[in-house]
Amino acid sequence: MLGWESHLAQVRLLQPGWSTGYGRRFVAERPTWIGIVPVGYADGFRRDLTGTEVRVGGEIRPVVGTVSMDAFAVELDRELPVGTPVVILGHGVLAERHAAVAGTITYELVCGIGTDPTRARRVVLG
Repeated sequence: MLGWESHLAQVRLLQPGWSTGYGRRFVAERPTWIGIVPVGYADGFRRDLTGTEVRVGGEIRPVVGTVSMDAFAVELDRELPVGTPVVILGHGVLAERHAAVAGTITYELVCGIGTDPTRARRVVLG
């Protein structure tokens, strides 16, 4: 089984008209809580995964804005503490869903997950 996890590194309340992501790709229409996850395309979380979903604190939440080299944003339904776990793959978050959003196949996505030990730590379980 493949799992990929991170955490919320920042949490901010965007006011209407405020944005997140390069090019103001996500603009808040109402007060909106946003969490920043310190994983980006340099780690294998591709730019075309904007719009997919991840599990934040046990709840499925949408990825919004433009995925950057080092981070992506998730829309939250309330303020959550920094450090809240984020499941990118596993525990009901399927590579098949990510692949459908990115318009590719699961194999291409999972092979692209970074191997640079200075960016991410890989753990082999059991």
